Amino acid sequence: MASTTRATTPETYSYGPHDLQKVHVYNVQKQADLSSKSPNQGYWVIYIHGGAWRDPRVLAESFGPTETLLQSSRYAEIITREHVVAFASIDYRLSAHPNFPQDRSTTDAATQLRDAKHPDHLHDVLAAIAFLQERYGFGDRYILVGHSCGATLAFQTVMGKVAGAETTTTITKPRAVAGVCGIYDLRLLRDDFKQEPIYHQFLEGAFGPDEDLWDRVSPAKDGIEAGWLNGKLALLAHSAGDELVNLRQFLAMKDALVPWKEAATAKDDRSTRQVVLLQDLQQPHDDVWSNGEELAAVIVTAIRELAKIDS
Repeated sequence: MASTTRATTPETYSYGPHDLQKVHVYNVQKQADLSSKSPNQGYWVIYIHGGAWRDPRVLAESFGPTETLLQSSRYAEIITREHVVAFASIDYRLSAHPNFPQDRSTTDAATQLRDAKHPDHLHDVLAAIAFLQERYGFGDRYILVGHSCGATLAFQTVMGKVAGAETTTTITKPRAVAGVCGIYDLRLLRDDFKQEPIYHQFLEGAFGPDEDLWDRVSPAKDGIEAGWLNGKLALLAHSAGDELVNLRQFLAMKDALVPWKEAATAKDDRSTRQVVLLQDLQQPHDDVWSNGEELAAVIVTAIRELAKIDS
């Protein structure tokens, strides 16, 4: 039996002057006042898109197929039972892309130019989350979900201090992070795909030529145990059909999560931190989000697992 869907038009807000400094908010509880800032209002799910930090075809709207499925009758029970309040999808400034050049003489640098370099992408994600928290008051009751380089950004938000990122923006960190087909060790990714120059190209385009910096911004290298003290759930998902990001990224981040999980146990036996590993995805890298099926399934798993921990 086919799932019925509810058409959803997001509210779009700007958190900065650039055209890409926007966030889309989808109200799941249609009649609820999201800005009521009730401490018990339930979970938010906040999505960070991929696209190698530079693809102007992969933006916040790419969450659309997944959001439609999540608001369909297929998932209505879990979304309602676990009190999911809203979904949000973040746009952030992009790095330059050689296939999509811009004329600097006619492109407004402040609002349209795509020439972001680290830490611009991360600063934007932090600013967007801070904007949402200030407006809606949900504190740490959110799951931060990222696909591909969006997963890099998601885990960077919970690192202690990310090299090169000195921002005054402060956020309440999420209770859960879900990385899907993620990039977690930049140098390892380049080395595993040395035969494909495009990997070095987009990494250098986003982070510059200093490969020591690549290591220090990589969540699998620097770790998250010092920065994510309130974290309860880390979820990693890998697709067997992923032709762009290999299994070694998943395994590297899996190893990096061990100290984070053990730190809570060593400090307080009552502390609960869970690491969930999903390796049953099958679709190619971009199909995971463009079809929405597998990304929606991952998000539902994260919602369920966090609800168990909180119960």
